[in-house]
Amino acid sequence: IVSAFLIAVFVHYGALLFGYHIPFLVALLFGTLISATDPVAVLALFKELGAPRRLTLIFEGESLFNDGTAFALFLVILAYLESVSGFASDGHGNLYSIVANHLFGTGTGGLIITGIISFLLMILVGMLFGSFIGVVFSKIIEKIKNNEFLEIMLTLILAHTTFILAEVLNHFLLPVSGVIATTLAALVVGNYGRYKISPKVEETMERFWGFFAFISNSLVFLLVGIMIVSLGIDWKVMTVPVVIAIAAVIIARAISVYGIIVPLNWTKTEEDIPVSWLHMLSWGSLRGALAIIMVLLIPESLTLAGWDFPFSIRDFVLALTVGCIVFTTFIKATTIIPLMKHFNIDKLHEIEQVEHVEGKMIMFLEVLAKIGSLKERGYIIHEEYMLLFEKYSRELEGVRQELDELMQEKGEAITGLIKRVITLHALGIEKFSLKKLYMYNEISEREFKILLRKNESQIRRVETGLPQIKGADEKDTVNIFERLTETVSAWLHRDVNPILSRFILVRSRLVMTDSALKGLIVFEGVDFIAGRKEFREIQELYKSFHESAQKEHSELFAENKDLLIEFDSELANKSLLKQQEIIVEDLFQKEIISPKLYIRFKEEIEEKIYE
Repeated sequence: IVSAFLIAVFVHYGALLFGYHIPFLVALLFGTLISATDPVAVLALFKELGAPRRLTLIFEGESLFNDGTAFALFLVILAYLESVSGFASDGHGNLYSIVANHLFGTGTGGLIITGIISFLLMILVGMLFGSFIGVVFSKIIEKIKNNEFLEIMLTLILAHTTFILAEVLNHFLLPVSGVIATTLAALVVGNYGRYKISPKVEETMERFWGFFAFISNSLVFLLVGIMIVSLGIDWKVMTVPVVIAIAAVIIARAISVYGIIVPLNWTKTEEDIPVSWLHMLSWGSLRGALAIIMVLLIPESLTLAGWDFPFSIRDFVLALTVGCIVFTTFIKATTIIPLMKHFNIDKLHEIEQVEHVEGKMIMFLEVLAKIGSLKERGYIIHEEYMLLFEKYSRELEGVRQELDELMQEKGEAITGLIKRVITLHALGIEKFSLKKLYMYNEISEREFKILLRKNESQIRRVETGLPQIKGADEKDTVNIFERLTETVSAWLHRDVNPILSRFILVRSRLVMTDSALKGLIVFEGVDFIAGRKEFREIQELYKSFHESAQKEHSELFAENKDLLIEFDSELANKSLLKQQEIIVEDLFQKEIISPKLYIRFKEEIEEKIYE
């Protein structure tokens, strides 16, 4: 909203300085549509360079809500522009517009009040409607297991259905933003419905939507190219307005980013956003798909009194939009990577530096062990063994020298960094183990979310330099949305047996801590970690976690033996079914069983897993 009005002011008054009269309403219309950002290309570059996760989330989150708001504001400004210009529409208005015109009148003041209420309703009703559709589709997806084509198709239908239904509501009843509704539906499915998607389908789903986003974006830019060729505009006349528009967009974006986030940093309500990130947020805002779609909604015959350009308002706004998109595509997009490197955004942070050295050391130790194994089996002769052994021994020695330099550079801080690296390693193993339990239905969605939230909270704490476990004097930092989610979840699962729920949690903790302890063994071969006090401390910590879970498991079993013995045997059987699946996969890869038998075995096993 801030950006849209700033662009309108800069375009309107900037054009006057060069002798061009661009009506303020037209400038505002352009400001609303060009404020919608397109993060697809930027996020792809961030992924390639390994940009910080928080920066990526800020870019993506801003786009999700900014685009919906821009689209709603655009529709309101367009409707107002049509009203004041006397544009002849199809004569049909939705129920809201009829009531609003009756209550507030059709004068300038009434139209402004109607527009403001319409804008607010578009956002509010869009959020409620999108959330409802998202929940409905999540429930439908929950009924399907391991059918990747059907589950992906449902998410595709979700996007189109939500937008179309929202537009139908907007046409006949109330102002509803189809973009906001679709965004909220996607957010609901991406969070609430994410764990209703079959775990084995999740990776395929992410790949599909990543590819689909790429294709959609590519088609839009092909459309831009066609539009540039087909526009019947004298670009000599439009050169100055396009340059003014580009400058206005850059300046307005900078003001809206620095002017809002810097004061937000002062409040200390959230972790500060670094200045280098502000530079990226300001410069890395590309324009694309949504802006083009909004331009096409402007009627070709729309005009205003005093419009003195030799082409329509739509063609004029389209020319400005295409100019900005071309600038962001060929100038901004190509300079994002150099800027990231200039601001050291792609630089490894302290933990990653230690992990880099640790990873290389583990890798070369494993390679040396493998070389010895190859020699023992007779796959390589002694001379080959010596050549390979000497080569990788030199590599390992080089890593040790790199480690010595890192330890000298970090000084006493290296102790804390090594402890954080080991802790993150253990937490990562716990998370992987938890996902495996969920994949094979050994833990329900509710308990999975509880443990996953706890695990991710501990990971964030360690990454920011805090202890893994909260101190007794630390306040609970759960926000209002998390509390609301927990309340709704508790109500939805009010019929769940509390003893069985607690048993699943304890059993899962037992498996997770056992996996973490086994995973820490890999560090015993890394000399700069194995002998350290920090490594032993973390081992002892996880042993205490495991013993605590073991004790609680035994107590629960002793108190509720009749209830739990059959239930626990069912969970144990899930683990055996998992092993059966691995065996069947191996038999198929070795062509011991035919594809037909492989499919039949898989179906039989999956049916038992999801009983």
